Amino acid sequence: MAVFELRSPLTPEERLYKRKLIFRDVIALVSLFVITVALAVLTYLLFNSFLRRRQALTQTWLLEGEKAMATGRPKEAVDAYRSALEYGPLQRETEAKLAMALSAAGHQQEAVSYFDTLLESEPGNGQINLALARIATKQGNESRAIEYYQRALDGTWEGDGYARRRTVRLELARYFIGVVDYPRARTQLLIVAGNAPDDPDIRMEIAGLMEKAQAPSDALEIYRSIAEQKPDRIDALEGAGRVALALGRFGLARAYLEEAVRHAGFASQPDPVQSQYREMLADATQLLDLYPGTDLKVGERAQRILHAATVAQTRLNVCLANGKVSDPQVAGLAAKWQQVPTKLTPTDLARQPQLEQSIMALVYTTELETERACGPPNGEDLLYLKIAKSPLVAEQQ
Repeated sequence: MAVFELRSPLTPEERLYKRKLIFRDVIALVSLFVITVALAVLTYLLFNSFLRRRQALTQTWLLEGEKAMATGRPKEAVDAYRSALEYGPLQRETEAKLAMALSAAGHQQEAVSYFDTLLESEPGNGQINLALARIATKQGNESRAIEYYQRALDGTWEGDGYARRRTVRLELARYFIGVVDYPRARTQLLIVAGNAPDDPDIRMEIAGLMEKAQAPSDALEIYRSIAEQKPDRIDALEGAGRVALALGRFGLARAYLEEAVRHAGFASQPDPVQSQYREMLADATQLLDLYPGTDLKVGERAQRILHAATVAQTRLNVCLANGKVSDPQVAGLAAKWQQVPTKLTPTDLARQPQLEQSIMALVYTTELETERACGPPNGEDLLYLKIAKSPLVAEQQ
């Protein structure tokens, strides 16, 4: 049989003391909880304040860097972007901006290191490849420059990728022009022209680069199309006239140059520009006045041919008098001129179409050879020389 020990009931004093102990423990626990919560909240607030302050400093230095780059102070931009990275590390966009600033400041190798690191995680980034292409051009590394330009064209772009790729292709065309690789420049420009929007400003830019890429026929086609669609574009009229004159298409040149000079905006252009295009128009007009075009009356055409023959023979005689008798080509020209009948009249010449062609061919050859042997001509000889370089297109419209 179990024996139970009976406890005596607590006295009132003991119960009161026990309640005080429990109350004190509860107060202690509540106090600890409150203190812990307060510390957690304070830590959270302080941490968020620190993050906000760090973000604010990052943005401040980023803005300073962008301002420095915009105002042509890349060295200051480098310091600003480095500070931005100290407050906001591991930001790819900031690292890319720092790399670009380093490149602009002349620290190419350091910039390449940054870009290569960025490219490892995003090899198809168009902007990074473009930046590396620009660095390669500064370093004179043509093969690398072209490689990175191509990667930029094939890469991914944020925003309007189509417009950005067009900009890259135009930049690549300028690069090819700079290294005197005109065929590849023309290829890039033809691609751009084929895909370009119907924007006169963009097409004018392409036409200007076509001229620099020694592709005047392509440039002329673009200028003419713009002039037809936008006859108020004086730059298109001037471009068409300028290129047509260079191509020897004097009739077409005169037509466009006359329109340009009559344009309402012509008088507002600088005086040197006005003089330039007025001289071009005068040249085109003089050239057409001298050219024995097939649309002329027979007598007038014969008179122009006889005048051209007189001018060319005079030029040859001066060249011979300057000691060029020993030049075989020049001496051969003198012999050919002796075979031309003397005292020809316009009527005589008009009856012999083959003789007309022979004389004009001899005129052109004389002007070309005397330029080589005796130097650049002037006056009417210079005009006949221009015709001689493109005699078959002078009347083309």
